[in-house]
Amino acid sequence: MRVITRVVLMCLMGMTACKSTAATGPADEAPEPPWPQAPPGPNTTSPFPIDRGDDGSGTPGSYKGLALRLVDNGQPAVTPVDGIIGFVCIGMSNSLRECTDFQNRVRTEFAGQINPAVRVINCAVGGHAIELWNDPAFDAKLWDACITQRLPEAGVRLDQVRVLWHKAADDPTPGPGNTPLPTYPSPGSDYASFFANLSTFSTRVHGKFPSVNAVYTSSRSYGGFAGNAAARGEPLSYEEGHALNQWLLTHAAVDGVWYGWAAYLWAPSCDTGITNKSGVCYDRVDYVSDGVHPSTSGQDKISHMLHARFLKEPWYRKP
Repeated sequence: MRVITRVVLMCLMGMTACKSTAATGPADEAPEPPWPQAPPGPNTTSPFPIDRGDDGSGTPGSYKGLALRLVDNGQPAVTPVDGIIGFVCIGMSNSLRECTDFQNRVRTEFAGQINPAVRVINCAVGGHAIELWNDPAFDAKLWDACITQRLPEAGVRLDQVRVLWHKAADDPTPGPGNTPLPTYPSPGSDYASFFANLSTFSTRVHGKFPSVNAVYTSSRSYGGFAGNAAARGEPLSYEEGHALNQWLLTHAAVDGVWYGWAAYLWAPSCDTGITNKSGVCYDRVDYVSDGVHPSTSGQDKISHMLHARFLKEPWYRKP
């Protein structure tokens, strides 16, 4: 039995070790069954919001044996430094658009509800998904540019960066010849690739942002409208949410940094009549022409989900 499986068993037995497990690096693998106990309800092979499994026995409780319940790693201790809580967004093009919208609303629509110490800095870079944030060859354009350019522009020092919002995604998801990577639980799946990438990413964070307290992570939103389904479609977008959920189960803290869910952004097409726990579904109009990047209405939905999620945190709420 692999080591990470033993950690999962310890979590299931109610032991506290699952709250302090560190990533082991690129070789870290997705845990084997048994999974955490699933909510009541049948197992499904069709994507269903992970945050809806506890609705009752009339809705699915698991997807391909994976529990439909978001891992809860509790609340991190986030404190200001000289009156500032630096909040840095990291990711690629969707993150860039979504953080820009969220940042604007923090200054306007949401301002009355937010701790004035919070400063949002958008360090997302289009076309640069988690694989490139993991690659030291891209540090100058990504991590270093954030630290030496974006932070000073916002009037935030490196030691004042206390929170990261990581909109995490693999890219590209196709395999050789642009063929789709297999779905979970097949060997070589995008699920397994994303799990390993999350582990590598976590080993880099503290070295780049030594004062960070917490990393809140979101996975992809709905990919069913994507023109390039092999790279962006379903169920790959959905299954990356499960990979993140399972990763968080055994990585509540890495190098002293808390890791947990930000907003769960995935939801199905509104045609299904199903929403995620936030009451959100997606229409084609929520995406621009490529079916991947959020339109104004899509950004609106995501910003409100992020705001609602962070309002649960004392450091974010207005005192």
